[in-house]
Order: sequence, then C-alpha cells, then structure tokens
Amino acid sequence: MTSNAAKPDFLIIGAAKAATTTLSNMLALHPQAGIVEGKEPHFFSTERYFKLGWERYQQLYSHCTDKLMVGDASTSYSRLRYNPETIQRIKKHVPNVKIIYMVRHPLERMVSAYVERLASPTLNEKHGSINQAVKQQPMIIDSSRYWEVFNAYRQALGEDNIKIIWFEELIKQPDEVFSDICRFLDIDDQIKIDLKAIKQNTRNDALNRVDNLGRGDVKIQTEWSKKTKKWVIEQIRDDTIQFLAHFGKPKNYWGDDFKKK
Repeated sequence: MTSNAAKPDFLIIGAAKAATTTLSNMLALHPQAGIVEGKEPHFFSTERYFKLGWERYQQLYSHCTDKLMVGDASTSYSRLRYNPETIQRIKKHVPNVKIIYMVRHPLERMVSAYVERLASPTLNEKHGSINQAVKQQPMIIDSSRYWEVFNAYRQALGEDNIKIIWFEELIKQPDEVFSDICRFLDIDDQIKIDLKAIKQNTRNDALNRVDNLGRGDVKIQTEWSKKTKKWVIEQIRDDTIQFLAHFGKPKNYWGDDFKKK
C-alpha cells in the first residue's frame, strides 16, 4: 500500500445536503482520485469508529493503491458542536489534509435535511413540519453555521488547505466547478465526468425511502411559518453575513433575508 492509499489526502466535511454525495461520486469516477470504502466512515468524528483505530481506518483505502489523491466524505466532520474532537483528531493524523467544505442556501439546506431525516430508518421522533423539526433537532440549524465551521478549520489547518464549494455554482456550472476542485487536489483538471452517470442523493430519493419505510402517511411540510423563519434567521444571520463577506459575496447572495434589519 502506498502512503497516499494509506490515509486521506482530502476530506469532504459537509455540509449535509449540499451535494457532498454528488461530488464524492464525481471524484470516484476521476481516474486519479479515490473515495474511501463506504464514503462516510465518520472516523474522526464518531467515538465508536475512532476507537477501532487508525490502522483499521487505513484499510478502507486498500482499493485506492493506484490513485494520486484519496479522500473521505463524512458530513459529520462539519458538526463540530456535536463532535468537538474532530479537528484535533484530523490535525494529529493528517495535518496537511485538504478540506473541501460544501455550502448551500442555509434555509434550503435545512429543508432538505428535514426531508432526509424523515427518510432515516432510525428516526424515532415525529417531526411534523419543518417548523417543528428545527426546534426539536437544533443540529438542523447548526449545520448551516458555515462561518463557525470554516473558521475553526482554518485556525487549525490553515486557510490555504480549505476549498469552499458553493452548491448553487456547482449545480449551475458543474464542469467548471469540478475542474476547479481538481486543481485544488492537484489532479488532472481536464477530465470530464458524465454527470448522467452520477448517483445523486436527491429529495425524490428521500421521498421514495420514506414510502419504502412504510411512512407513506407522513405529511412532509416544508413551508416555513413567518415566525419560525424569522427565529431561524436571527440565529444564523451574523454567521452567514460574516461567511459571505469573507469570500466577497454580497449580503443578498442567498436572498434578502440575511441582510441586517
């Protein structure tokens, strides 16, 4: 096993429902890149997996011996409030790793995460609408605190090792954005990926899983109430504005809701 195949060269850390599955599948089709077995081992973030040991984790890359760059795509690596030891574990084992952080309109990401939760086979609570879900599960909101996550990673690993991918730009210009990612990873940026061959984790997929789990009677309510929407935005507005400003994006990049009132 080569040194590259024995450890991750890059980590796609999230955010959940910001096309992390799409990107990992695109990279898996690139002849110079590889994705860890299982895609999301959650090694650095989840205690029970971390306890299995570094060597066990390295074995997940055994199929990538001929790749220049290999990576892990675990969205839990961006849930720092819930997995506070993640970054220090990463820094200890792979201090020069490249970080890809995918972000999306904060509210739209929350809605997508809400639908995804309803499709989880381990769901044991009844969310009702998106308005109830964000209050029952604060992680749905916290996963949209992009500045908080980015700033923690840049302080530990350096900003040059972090690449932000904007969901909206990936959807609009997938070839251009993918080429940019390849340059960040130092792999051939002229490779074209057949997007039709990519398995994407779409909302329709989640809805189908809801039906397959026998939850066809579950009413999926994705419309925000004015009160809840205002409450959510108040929690993440400063974080969102700081994040957008750092990357030269206008305050209304994700709509006028995030402008200071």
